[in-house]
Amino acid sequence: MGNTYLEIKKEKLWNKNFFLLWQGQLVSALGDMLYIFALEFWILDVTGSTTIMGLLTTLTMLPRIVLGPFIGVLVDRYNKKKVIVITDFIRGILITVVGISAIIGVIEVWMAFVVAVISGICAAFFNPAVMAIKPDIVPKSRLVQANSATSLAQSGMNMIGNGIGGVLYITLGASYLFLFNGLSYLFSAFTEIFISVESTVNKNFKVDFKEEFKEGFRFVWKFKTLRNIFLCNSILNFCFSGGMMLLKVYCTEISFLGVKGYGYLMTVFSIGAIISSTLLTMIKLERKLKFKAYVCSLIIFSITIFFLPLMKNYVLMMIIMFTMAFFNRIFNVILDSTKMLAIPANKRGQVLSILRTFSMGLAPLGTLVAGILSEFISVKYVMMLLFTVGILSIITCILVKGSKTLVEYEGQDFSLDDLINNTNKLYDM
Repeated sequence: MGNTYLEIKKEKLWNKNFFLLWQGQLVSALGDMLYIFALEFWILDVTGSTTIMGLLTTLTMLPRIVLGPFIGVLVDRYNKKKVIVITDFIRGILITVVGISAIIGVIEVWMAFVVAVISGICAAFFNPAVMAIKPDIVPKSRLVQANSATSLAQSGMNMIGNGIGGVLYITLGASYLFLFNGLSYLFSAFTEIFISVESTVNKNFKVDFKEEFKEGFRFVWKFKTLRNIFLCNSILNFCFSGGMMLLKVYCTEISFLGVKGYGYLMTVFSIGAIISSTLLTMIKLERKLKFKAYVCSLIIFSITIFFLPLMKNYVLMMIIMFTMAFFNRIFNVILDSTKMLAIPANKRGQVLSILRTFSMGLAPLGTLVAGILSEFISVKYVMMLLFTVGILSIITCILVKGSKTLVEYEGQDFSLDDLINNTNKLYDM
């Protein structure tokens, strides 16, 4: 397969390989949403403790944050398709066992905690493997559309899962939702077996985690444009996660919103993300338009987060939430595609894991800081503070030297080494 799977089926997006990967993620995303919904309410019903419920969420995220950079090294060393299939299979077996245990009445709370940890470890392998394999099964010019299609699937399943989760939980109970999620992972693992992809495995199997981590970190740090965009994006992630967490509290303090109003706002948010992803999937974003779309979406997004805490009209808040999600999805899809193309195939796993780990690590930190500040300052003003810092990070991100060259890079005109050297030279002027 010398020409990357026959030029990836003549530049088609919806080739067999991408469809198999996409539909597997689609089915398991719905299963995940229903599982998380049911699990949180089941833990609350059984223990009556929100602390235990929060601890379960933390244990699910912790393996991805702690192990991410090191697992990325392994992902680059082994067949990425096998990593994807095996991790889906392991999660499928474990969660199916939990579902069956719940149906026959022998489930214990500790089982949910064990599965949460192991599932988090599997996710730490699965996520960088998916990101690393996607450029090998999708044409470079179609990566924005591919990421949009994945985002569309996830947003759609989030909306459907949140919409029907309550009804299914009441009518079927948690046990059958657990079982459905387990079976969805097994289905995904089975279909992913049929993906055909040229292996980009690093043949040197002697793994030195410390040295490999340093090598991945050095790549990010020396690639100054990628590094600076990433740092700005991480600060934005910190601020946005904290501000959006406080939105739930903010809604309970406003008479015309409340819990139900918050639910409607988040539904509109999901719809905005779905429509944006749908458009990006249908439309091939030309190279010369990518940076313009990237900058415009960042600017409009920054305007929406600035006005969100100031709104006192429900309709206007819904319009802002829709617009925010719509343009948030555009710049995130472009940024994800940029990162995939700007990292060599044999380093994608480790480098993407490093970037993902630091971003994920800042998200819970942002919510923690937001919660602490809200003990002493009005929720509204904390949201305004966080979103203002986020806007400053957006402005800095747009002004990063070499960002236009990086965002528009698709590998046609010059090599990746030339991209790094040319953008780095801008910092010597």
